[in-house]
Amino acid sequence: MNIAESELTVISTLWKQSPLTIGQIIERVQHNTDWHDNTIKTLVNRLLKKGHISRVKDGRQFFYSPITEENQVAETESNQLLDRFFKGKLSPLLAHFAENKKITQQDLSEIENIIQNIKTDIQKGETDE
Repeated sequence: MNIAESELTVISTLWKQSPLTIGQIIERVQHNTDWHDNTIKTLVNRLLKKGHISRVKDGRQFFYSPITEENQVAETESNQLLDRFFKGKLSPLLAHFAENKKITQQDLSEIENIIQNIKTDIQKGETDE
């Protein structure tokens, strides 16, 4: 997917609301960063060149919108994390968080629900065959 952390800040702004003008993007990004206008414009241009956002001219202004969806980036990034550090396996990732006390009781309950839903889906699939 090839989206840098700084570019992610810009495209996240567009995921929240779009289309936006460059001025609106700058205003929103600067609300959470101390980046200069030109830095943000450079990041917008990078995202355009990479095909992650589009722009449409309306009158004298360009309006920017995301092309790449948030869930696409999340899937790619999470798979890269698993592959890079945990050989593509989820259980060592969970073990890592558990060992470092990064999993709360609420997290465990949510994980258990997810696992139960997966088991139910698998069982339904086996009976449908």
